[in-house]
Amino acid sequence: MKKRKSRRPARPRIRSRARRGRAVPVPAPPTAPVATVPVASLVEQRGLPIVAELARVARGPGAPRVKLEGAMEILFGAYGESDPDFSGLFLHGWMRARHDKQFRLTLAWQREQIRLSLEDILVEGVRAGVFRAGMDAGAVAAVIVGAAEGCLLQAATDGGAVTAEQIVRTLLTLAVGGAGGGAVSGA
Repeated sequence: MKKRKSRRPARPRIRSRARRGRAVPVPAPPTAPVATVPVASLVEQRGLPIVAELARVARGPGAPRVKLEGAMEILFGAYGESDPDFSGLFLHGWMRARHDKQFRLTLAWQREQIRLSLEDILVEGVRAGVFRAGMDAGAVAAVIVGAAEGCLLQAATDGGAVTAEQIVRTLLTLAVGGAGGGAVSGA
């Protein structure tokens, strides 16, 4: 009786050969599967442009109210109108962060950079008298980030009862409060 051959493709092996006392890896055969990028790196690749853009807005010229509105449009646009892959990537990252130090550090750093950029804008606005006097800028920035992350969850489930635009308008109204009030444009 003939022995059946396995239909599974052979696993590529990495062999090494010595060259001047060093191991030199031999590339896998051309049929080897393409290496995938670690998910933590994908989280960084998708999150870093948001972090960089918010930092640019916070450092840039302009009235604090305009800067806050622009920063929130960027953040809520990215989180509230994200594609399913983006929201899934971050949701998966948050779940893995409980057990994976790299994810925990990556997500914590990105979240804190976003919060700090928003806090800088809020502090500037309080000093200029255009935002609510006595506001805890750090706490308000954390609320904004949390609301944006809520939109990220809504994006994964194809939306919610309150749109990202409505949340942005409400948060801007709360930040501005009685110090200049007035209408706030949508996101």
